[in-house]
Amino acid sequence: MNKSVKMIMAGMAIVALSASVYARGNEDCDYGERGSMMGRNSGRWEKMREQHQTALHDKLKLTVQQETAWKKFVSVKPVMDPATRPDPAEMAKLNAPQRLEKGLEHMHAMEARLTEHLAALKDFYAVLTPEQQKIFDDQMPTPGKRGPGRGR
Repeated sequence: MNKSVKMIMAGMAIVALSASVYARGNEDCDYGERGSMMGRNSGRWEKMREQHQTALHDKLKLTVQQETAWKKFVSVKPVMDPATRPDPAEMAKLNAPQRLEKGLEHMHAMEARLTEHLAALKDFYAVLTPEQQKIFDDQMPTPGKRGPGRGR
């Protein structure tokens, strides 16, 4: 009976802790008003991006002639501003085909932004030496890959 009482007490403790965590909702989850950037704070995301660019710039040891292409490359951001996303309240008022059309319009805008970023990347990559290109390739994220400990 002593073992049963301990098991019941442990179960009640787990339920109590789980309920308190659930009750807190998303207050500590760092989700924006609309869950921007998959739960990431946009300001923090931008700060990390700038730190990555600074580190990459230092590793590449760019020449004066390469700086112009670098400045153009970093000025074109591949990710759209979260404010350009369709408003969920407005989307809820639309019927299914209209929502899909809005989503498709947003996707086309994202594709145009990525195409502009690719052009700037190609221009920058073309002025790099082979050694710098290798460093750049090693430092740039691979689509679909996640960081260490974040495998699928």
